[in-house]
Amino acid sequence: MKKTAVGLLTLFLFGCAQQLPVKDEQQTTASVAKPITKPLAFASMVTAAEIKAAAKAQTAAAEKKASQKHQQALIKKDVTTDKITASTASAKLASVDHKQKAATKKTTKDGMLVLGHHEWVLILSDTKHVSAYIDPKSTTSRIGVKDLVEFERDGDNWVKFNFQGKEYKYPVKSWSKSEDKKRLPVVSLRTKLGDRNDEVEYQLIAGGNGVVLGENFMRDIAIQNSQRQYVQPRAK
Repeated sequence: MKKTAVGLLTLFLFGCAQQLPVKDEQQTTASVAKPITKPLAFASMVTAAEIKAAAKAQTAAAEKKASQKHQQALIKKDVTTDKITASTASAKLASVDHKQKAATKKTTKDGMLVLGHHEWVLILSDTKHVSAYIDPKSTTSRIGVKDLVEFERDGDNWVKFNFQGKEYKYPVKSWSKSEDKKRLPVVSLRTKLGDRNDEVEYQLIAGGNGVVLGENFMRDIAIQNSQRQYVQPRAK
C-alpha cells in the first residue's frame, strides 16, 4: 500500500510542475520580422519586330563608332605625310610634263626639224604616204624601184621605172656608183615631209624597195632622234 501511495504522490507532484510557468529573467526572446509582401509587377509585352529594330540600331551605332575611329586614324596619317606626298607628287608631275614636252617637240630652238627613226613622206605621189628610213650616216638618199630602164631623149639620159605599181620617167641628173661599183642613175624627185616640200636627189636602186633619206636631205634643215618614230605630221 505504501508503494502505491508513494507512486500516486509522485505523479501528482509531476503534474503540478508541468502546469507552473517557468520564469527566466535572463532569457530574451528575439523578435521575428514579418515578411514584407509587394504586389507583383508585370512587364509589358515586347514584340519580335521591336527586338529586331533595337538590335539593328545597336549594330548601326557600333559600326558608326568604328568608322569614326578609322577616319580619325586616316586623317592623322594624312597630316603627318602631307608635305612628303605633295612634294613627291609635284616632282612626278614636273617629270611627266617635261617628258611630254620632249615627246611632242618637232623642231629645235633654231628651227630645224626633229626626225625620228622613220617618217612619212609623199614622193612620186600627192596622196600615198610612204614610210622613209632616216639615215644621217648615208651621204645620199636612195629609192628602190622595179623595171629600171635607161634610154635617151633629145640627146639626154633618161630612165623609166616602176614605183608602188606605177611607171615614171625622169631625166638623169648624174651618175653614182654603188658599193659593188655598179653605175646608178640619180634623179631629182619632189619630196614632202611635214612642212617641207623639197627637190631631193635619189639614187635609183634596181630591184630594191623602200625609201632612205640621207644626209643630203637633212643637211642644214633637220636632225635625228633615233629613239622616236614619225615625229613630223603627214604632209598634205
